[in-house]
Amino acid sequence: MLPSLRPAEAVHTQLGEDLAPLRELVRAFAVRAGLERSRADLLVLAVSEAAGNVLEHARAPGTVSLRSDADGVTVHVADEAGALTPDHLRCPPRRPGHGGLGLRIIQRVCDRVRLDHPGGRTRLELFMSRRLSTA
Repeated sequence: MLPSLRPAEAVHTQLGEDLAPLRELVRAFAVRAGLERSRADLLVLAVSEAAGNVLEHARAPGTVSLRSDADGVTVHVADEAGALTPDHLRCPPRRPGHGGLGLRIIQRVCDRVRLDHPGGRTRLELFMSRRLSTA
């Protein structure tokens, strides 16, 4: 597993077809970074949804980067397709059974979600605070 993390520690990995190792990595990283187990599990869910979206919709190479600091854990899920837009984050999910719930789940469980397109890539930033949100 991971050694104990220092502030601003980071891990970067390529996104593979099997998400189980990624989920284990995110969980171990989040717990070592000081997130409570329940919050770490929520982050795992969010990252898994984001990575699944890359595999299903982007069909382009993807990466996942995790960074911890004094405030919490930030995860960047990026892909080369660059197709995810702010409209995707705003629009309501489609009918049940037709997808669209992953982004809603991500936004619901994370303390902050941002989207940008550095160099034409899609980069979804997920943040989970060490402290419970009071908002």
